[in-house]
Amino acid sequence: RRMKARAPPPPNQPSAASRIHSEHKSPAETAVISDQNLVSMKENMINKSVDFTVILPSGVEQKSTVQGSKAVMDLLVDLCSRYHLNPSQHSLELKSLGTQQPLSYKPNTLIGALDVQTVLLKVKVPEEKIKRPLPRAPEKSVRLVVNYLKTQKAVVRVSPEVPLHNIIPAICEKCEVSQEHIVLLRDSITGEELELTKSLEELGISELYAWDRKREPNRSASLSSNAVEKEKKGFLGFFKANRSNSKGFSTAPNSPSVNSRSSTLGPSLSLGNISGMTANPEVKKRRAPPPPVVTPPLQN
Repeated sequence: RRMKARAPPPPNQPSAASRIHSEHKSPAETAVISDQNLVSMKENMINKSVDFTVILPSGVEQKSTVQGSKAVMDLLVDLCSRYHLNPSQHSLELKSLGTQQPLSYKPNTLIGALDVQTVLLKVKVPEEKIKRPLPRAPEKSVRLVVNYLKTQKAVVRVSPEVPLHNIIPAICEKCEVSQEHIVLLRDSITGEELELTKSLEELGISELYAWDRKREPNRSASLSSNAVEKEKKGFLGFFKANRSNSKGFSTAPNSPSVNSRSSTLGPSLSLGNISGMTANPEVKKRRAPPPPVVTPPLQN
């Protein structure tokens, strides 16, 4: 018996091998196809015409059509040239058909890649230049000596050019005095109050007295006692100086006290004649060296 040969597959139906091959394409082939699709999409965007409405700064609306291949920056220049405007002083705001929200774009973005319906030609608001602050010169300061509580002292570094009421907080912090109870005086003797509206330079001072009304309620008594303390210190210093000078005189060899003592002892009991008392060896004078021997000249 003869076997009938199989009929060939229909010409328009792909073979099983080709179907399997098409179903299992390699990633490289898929990437090539996707790239081709992107290229064709870009070509379509570039070649198509884009119609939109231009709203000028005056509010006038104009219809316009451009190629999708035009960049947004070029569109700005073209529109400004058409309506006699300065491109550097204007900007574009693009809005889409659906959302009417401003579209984000870069200067080189193509118009065809954006879903543009309205183009607003807006005047740029001049941004104020941010001024850099000038470098601050170091603030001038001086050492202020603050006397307080009769015998206490403190040194505060303050500006000599500001009014005194500006430096009161620093003085109060240093001396632990409340601002409600402090009074600034020129010194503790005269008790002259300083004008708080004047600066240290204007007053010509680098030292003052901070009177604490809470801890020193009796101002005149506290200031006068402070002056007495200073006078006592000065008197004691003067007394000590005189005492040291008198000591120096008593130890001198020709002092009156030594002479008077020797005179009271009598001529026979002077210091030199008292037995057992020898003069200080350091006080004795050295004997003069013997004269040099002179050889007589030879006679002829």
